[in-house]
Amino acid sequence: MDDYSGTWPAVPATAPPPHGAPGEEPARKACKRWTPDRGVARERRAMNERPLSDTDTALRQRITELSVHIPCGYLRGPIHGRWQSCPDEDSPERWEGCDVSRAKELCIVCARGTAGGVSRWSWLACEDCRSINNALARIWGVRPLALGRHSLMNGIGVRGGASRLERDEQAERVVEFVKNIGHLWNWRLREVRRLAADLDPRADITLSAWQEQWPPGRHASADAFSRLLDRDLPLRPPR
Repeated sequence: MDDYSGTWPAVPATAPPPHGAPGEEPARKACKRWTPDRGVARERRAMNERPLSDTDTALRQRITELSVHIPCGYLRGPIHGRWQSCPDEDSPERWEGCDVSRAKELCIVCARGTAGGVSRWSWLACEDCRSINNALARIWGVRPLALGRHSLMNGIGVRGGASRLERDEQAERVVEFVKNIGHLWNWRLREVRRLAADLDPRADITLSAWQEQWPPGRHASADAFSRLLDRDLPLRPPR
């Protein structure tokens, strides 16, 4: 997985979580922020300064608000005094001291609400989608989706001191977790493109305009769950 869709499988559960996800940059020592200078975002780095490409420079002049980049489905733009990149940029920003260089994401289920954060312990789904996921877990006896960025948030990890058979079974769950998160990232991209079907497929749409056009909420989350799981909610449990 790349810097944007990485997750943290935990092995073992009793050890400190790994400092960095598969394909993601490890956290640095201190967070650095960019400040706009004549419309161009410049991050002040003590080391490893790198110039922006002309394309990235023009992008940061053009986008003045956190926006949905339709081609990849990620949010990019200024947020909390920093520039949040998407995978399509020439030189995506890496934030010092942060597990993930992204403060906010579109929900991985409904693609309308927001979730995420710079920590490995962030949720990938919005509050409404998590609420439905938990409600289904109570009804069905099994949680349909693993929506935590770190495997331990979903009760998945390899426990120290377990037998060889138990460790193998737990390791299989970790592998399945990573695969399922990958499927959800793909699902979100399809949802973004479905919602934006009548828009320029190369466009950046401000998050505020996106949520005004397609409001998040319990109804939107229930609709997304129903289509994702191919079940009428909340009546039919998984087979």
